Amino acid sequence: MKKLTHIELFAGCGGMNLGLESAGFELYFANEVSPMASETFAYNFLNENLTELSENNTSPVHTLWVCSDYAKDNLKNRLRENPFSGNKKITDLTKEANLGGKLLVGDIDKLLSFLIKNRKYKELQKLNIDLVSGGPPCQSFSLAGKREKNNSKNLLPLSFAKFAGLTKPKVVLLENVKGITAPFNEDNEQYFAWLEVSKAFSLEGFVPLCMMVNSKFFGIPQNRPRFILLAYRKDIFDKLFNNTTDTIKKEVLTLSRAFYERVNNRQLNINDIKVSDFKYYDIEEDPNLFDGQLFPKINKTVETFTSVKDAIGDLSDNNESNAYKILLEDLFDTKISQQLSNFEIRHHNSITQARFRVYQILEKISIDYKKNIINLLRGKEVIINEIDLFNAISSFLFIIPSAKNEKRIERKLKDFEDLKVLMKKLETKKHTQKALIENMPAPAQLTIPDDICHYDFNNPRVLTVREMARIQSFPDWFVFKSKTTTGGDARKFEVPQYTQVGNAVPPLLAYELGNLIKNTLNGLTQ
Repeated sequence: MKKLTHIELFAGCGGMNLGLESAGFELYFANEVSPMASETFAYNFLNENLTELSENNTSPVHTLWVCSDYAKDNLKNRLRENPFSGNKKITDLTKEANLGGKLLVGDIDKLLSFLIKNRKYKELQKLNIDLVSGGPPCQSFSLAGKREKNNSKNLLPLSFAKFAGLTKPKVVLLENVKGITAPFNEDNEQYFAWLEVSKAFSLEGFVPLCMMVNSKFFGIPQNRPRFILLAYRKDIFDKLFNNTTDTIKKEVLTLSRAFYERVNNRQLNINDIKVSDFKYYDIEEDPNLFDGQLFPKINKTVETFTSVKDAIGDLSDNNESNAYKILLEDLFDTKISQQLSNFEIRHHNSITQARFRVYQILEKISIDYKKNIINLLRGKEVIINEIDLFNAISSFLFIIPSAKNEKRIERKLKDFEDLKVLMKKLETKKHTQKALIENMPAPAQLTIPDDICHYDFNNPRVLTVREMARIQSFPDWFVFKSKTTTGGDARKFEVPQYTQVGNAVPPLLAYELGNLIKNTLNGLTQ
């Protein structure tokens, strides 16, 4: 069976592409705004080491810049430039450019301008692309607000929809965080970004089917809810509708068709279409729908969820036997043969280690005691019996930082006053830090390394990039390039390794979504 063609927008480091590739999709081209994330994508999929090329004053062949402040022969500066500042008037794209097999680095709107000006979108239409996918920021997007607000990120969903309307793929796949479903206010009006995105694709000729999935149901060791929009080109949707006989699934498709028609019939009054006119289907609330037909098939249940220990236990235990690791290696064909990369362990001072040990202990005690110790960490009073609170933690070894903040000492605490003294030394204003729970999937926030520490009492430290990548379902051969982490104002535009991993679509989730789309399209052509 022939491979299906795929264009990836907002490609990041390549998690979506890796999963879709294994599901049977062949990348036509990808677009990503961040040079740092692009470096990882190019290395793993295009066999181009951009840092090495820059050091040798050599230009890449498969990685082209849509826009830059630097000339093509200045790759070193291109890899470190802020993609959101400067004039960005230099481009590698020409009217004769063949986009096939390329990574296009730069602003999607400038890519759209190039496609329109040179009528390149006509060439893409002739290819009858099977899928365009991506995950643009959508949290405060509304069709009404787009004409009044200057926040460029609010326009990216519209750019995605416009790209789909120009190129006319059979299917669109949009991935986003759960926050897209929360209401937001703009000019005293309430909007739902997921609904506005659904309207935008409907206006471009695609019938939307919306869902809330969670990575843990697909074998990924992470409790990661994500909004997914599948939008079928109208002619493809009609075939899907006519081929569907199951009553419940027909009702789902009927709602999507009615929404599409309502949007296109009421374009001048589109704000009258409210959240009550459409819905998304939640894997937690409607699990029976997730059977591999309209929605991806659940393959893990509460009893069989993959835990973080299943995923990363071998990395600290030096245990070669890891079924999860083998699954990833078998599913995602190895492209790069080398030793384990991105496993640099960060070394913390004794205060940080001591604080991480507290977080590890917190996961071992009941919620009431946990809340009160967190109060102490934040300089607040406890609201529970002090003797009971001390008894709850008296059996654990705490790390006691030395006066010079260097030597690590471990011992049990003597009494409640001893606990208060230690918590005063470790006091922090951070609200997001926690430890992994070894026999459960990881929490969703894996973008900032300091937010999560290892579950192993022998390892009171943040996770390595490789450990985070395992949790996200990246195989060990996948190498993350550019800086490891960053801070300060650079966070506004830099996308270092930790952020690349945290922002990525888990490849295993992309694989399941890719299989669903592939099977749907193949079923319609039989």
